[in-house]
Amino acid sequence: MGQWISLHGKLYPANEKVALRNNSDKTIKNPSASWSKFAGEDVGPGEPFIYEGPDRAALFELYLMDPSGKTEHLGMEFYDDPDLQDRARQRGYKSVAEYAQAMGYNKTKAEERFKNLVKEVSTHKLPETVKMLKASRSGGYDTSGQGNDAYGNFGDPPVDLK
Repeated sequence: MGQWISLHGKLYPANEKVALRNNSDKTIKNPSASWSKFAGEDVGPGEPFIYEGPDRAALFELYLMDPSGKTEHLGMEFYDDPDLQDRARQRGYKSVAEYAQAMGYNKTKAEERFKNLVKEVSTHKLPETVKMLKASRSGGYDTSGQGNDAYGNFGDPPVDLK
């Protein structure tokens, strides 16, 4: 799933930085964004390279929506949402902007937050592993009340040779 950044209801692809490998048999140009220091470098067959630019999964979702590549975002500005306009009118507000302000939305803070989020780059780090509390090779808990309560490793099931 792609990573997105929201601005007034529109979703734009977040930035990512990831190590990739050229799996083709031809030399390619690094497809990183133009602002990246890696953009345009030649990458030979089988060589690793750093991609820095818009989230590739998000770009693929945009491509599936519009293969021409003209779509740059998902969604619409919430000011233009007909359902929100109706809701604002039902509650006695003159506009969605007035309703949003009453609900605590600050347009300048949202735009500042968006500018900060655009600067962040996701590196797709793996989550940290946690040491297992109790190791169990099989089974689980024997809570049958027979006095043989044990944790794991109950052995092989009994064989009935009748």
